[in-house]
Amino acid sequence: KNICNKTFNLKCPTPRKAYLRNYRSVDNKIIDQVILIFYEQGKSFTNEPIIEITFHGNIIIANQILDDLIEHGCRIADPGEYSKRAFLNGKIDLTQAESISELISAKSEAEIEIANNNLRGNFKNHLKNVSNRIIKLQSILEANIDFPEDDIESANYDNLQKDIDELIEKFEKHVKSAEIGVNLKNGIKILLIGPPNAGKSSIFNRLVINERAIVHDQPGTTRDYISENILIGKFNIELIDTAGIRIHKTDQEGLGIKHSIKLINDSNIILLILDSSIPYPPDFDDKIKKHLINKKIIVIENKTDLDRVITDDNYPKNSTVVKVSTKNKSCRSTVIKEIEHRLIELFPKFENKDIIVNKRQLGYLKKSLKSLHTVSKMINKSSTEEFIVQELKLSLEAINYITGQTTNEEMLDELFASFCIGK
Repeated sequence: KNICNKTFNLKCPTPRKAYLRNYRSVDNKIIDQVILIFYEQGKSFTNEPIIEITFHGNIIIANQILDDLIEHGCRIADPGEYSKRAFLNGKIDLTQAESISELISAKSEAEIEIANNNLRGNFKNHLKNVSNRIIKLQSILEANIDFPEDDIESANYDNLQKDIDELIEKFEKHVKSAEIGVNLKNGIKILLIGPPNAGKSSIFNRLVINERAIVHDQPGTTRDYISENILIGKFNIELIDTAGIRIHKTDQEGLGIKHSIKLINDSNIILLILDSSIPYPPDFDDKIKKHLINKKIIVIENKTDLDRVITDDNYPKNSTVVKVSTKNKSCRSTVIKEIEHRLIELFPKFENKDIIVNKRQLGYLKKSLKSLHTVSKMINKSSTEEFIVQELKLSLEAINYITGQTTNEEMLDELFASFCIGK
């Protein structure tokens, strides 16, 4: 409020009211006409008294105001300091603080939706419910330990087992969802494969709307893979064009084919590009068929402007077929539409918004899950209640590290250091 008075001649600003004022520097120079809003204790993002200043978007004005505020005794915020203060002051938990960082770094609409839901407390509330269930189980067991002489009904191990199995099932779904989170963050891998001269590079160029891949009528032009990130619907995609797969003529071409086969295992969706004007290539099938088992495959019959000769007898099982010509303007939209359909099939779980999107959360969740598995084994062996309680405490402690109820300064410093300045 002291700075507010000196800079804007406002001794007692009304909380959450927008003021149009001249910003006056320490030497009484008007730097800019700005909007300022005062937030009182308990009503701001950090739960502290705050003044927000909105000025015209010019880097010179920004630096002048920042320099002047430093003259007034302010300092530049550390990375993530506002989020850290909000956490330390109890305004948000650690999952919500981390979701702010995830929201800022999101590269797709799917990631933004998940981060926004976690920021609203979706993941926090889920973990709170799980914690309450573990505490309830713990209290039942501890009552039997602490008051053995009282007429307290012994813990029913069958009921305990049922509760633990339900918790394990929920946790395992979260652990599996971590893979979805990684794919969404790093880019869902879609691989283009096929025999030489089928038109892979032409289709790749159409999809990325750029002449990234060299197109030539000579077989074996692509010796290594080329990748490009694009957005398809809500998803961030890493599209990868690979070497044509055939019985290779040179060592270099053979190395490119080995790379292509290795990439198949790491890819989420395969685009199998075939030339529809020639028969299905048997040497391609010999090289690749075993690697395509259980993969999501879209067969793209290219060159439909020519007479169709190929038959679908040798196509991989459970694949869908799209017929296009790269000479046709609708080629890109036809392929994109089918890819988006497959992506929604492949990643339906992201709609539940319970996806873990960082390694820290996943690490503690696995620790909690490990303790629950140990509890399950103990119950099966009818272990004593003291040992079961100890494992339940370890499971609960790991959850508390996720939400920030248990923490340490070193961990917080490392976590918030990765945030943007001023966030």
